[in-house]
Amino acid sequence: MTRKPWSPPFPTRAFRCGLARLPAVAVAMALAAGAAAKAPAAPRASAQPAASSPHEAVDRMLARMLRAPEIQSRVLIRRTDPFGGPDERTSGRIWFLPGRGLRFRSEERGGEDIVVDRERGSFLVYRPSEKVLYRAGWDRAPARMRQLITEPERVLDSGFRAVSERRLAGGALRDGYRVRRSAMEDSASSVSVWIAADPATGFPRWVSAAGDEDSVEVEFRALTILSRANPRDLSLSLPRGVRTEPLDPRELLPRGESR
Repeated sequence: MTRKPWSPPFPTRAFRCGLARLPAVAVAMALAAGAAAKAPAAPRASAQPAASSPHEAVDRMLARMLRAPEIQSRVLIRRTDPFGGPDERTSGRIWFLPGRGLRFRSEERGGEDIVVDRERGSFLVYRPSEKVLYRAGWDRAPARMRQLITEPERVLDSGFRAVSERRLAGGALRDGYRVRRSAMEDSASSVSVWIAADPATGFPRWVSAAGDEDSVEVEFRALTILSRANPRDLSLSLPRGVRTEPLDPRELLPRGESR
């Protein structure tokens, strides 16, 4: 029997917005930037003294998340079209268990459920509309995702530069910080990241990353830090009749990106 060649189980641009760009830049900034200085957990936002510099403010904003057993959040992702078309919007939920794994579940119609689980050694993509689970090993997941999970402290080191900057985010001007460092460059472009906190919690709320061709903005809504990790949050609940197919991760990477 002749088998059809494998094709990505989702639109390429939608996947890059929801997975490749999100953990590689935006989530990496939001979840692991405070790890650079290996800072201790910070007190609640209301009790924090004023930061002496933008660098310290960014580090303090993220330090509370450094040793979090698990982070959960709803996310809204907006990505610009480099050809001038309408912005692409994706909503979903994210679960991040440092040292263990990462899950992104799209809330869009026909959206995918994506899991990278270090302990189980798996990289999974489930597409409900096809009733197909695409499976690959942990070592086939994008390298930057694996590094985010296993070594979040290396995502951003103490050499980053932060500058205070106001930008339009979530329909209003927000006080935030533009962060830049050479290690956040990929093979084809230089990426500039801007981050702003939620005034009510002190947690990152808006993160945007702009490259040479396009930009992506991630809004973390109802971000929660759990006191204990729940590995079951990385488990897919599959209905009967789902078949399993091999996943070719090379089809998922943006052009020119290495594993």
